Amino acid sequence: MTHDDSLSHFEYGAEPFTAVELEAIMAYREEVDGIPDALDMTAESLKEGQPTVVRALLGESAGALNHWYLTLGKALAELLTCTAESTGYSTAAARFLKSSAEEYHHARQRFEYTVTVFSLGLDNSPQGDYPQATSRLNLAMQSLEGGEL
Repeated sequence: MTHDDSLSHFEYGAEPFTAVELEAIMAYREEVDGIPDALDMTAESLKEGQPTVVRALLGESAGALNHWYLTLGKALAELLTCTAESTGYSTAAARFLKSSAEEYHHARQRFEYTVTVFSLGLDNSPQGDYPQATSRLNLAMQSLEGGEL
């Protein structure tokens, strides 16, 4: 299994991924390839679609999220290192899994937010009746900020 340069930052100051870890990571990436992009939708874009098409799209998106969830669970099992001394994750594998889980949770939050705004017909504009999507706290500006959930 060849090493992907995008994995190098997970190995910083730690042991490199083992061949077994790399194989599990590549299998995980192959399984979830394209799912985050497929979930990139807004309530506004859904309002433009035909109801039957939108319902199908939301169903497919929910199915993709479930597949991603199950695939992440499989990666959690496959990246677990079991030795005579201990059972756990290497530092690099733990970093990869934390990053992957964060990406999954952000995508799920975006999806659930979009579905809520769309299905309830809420107005999430600054003057609306539902809060805008926020993802971070800016203490210096005393504000919640939007962007990627």
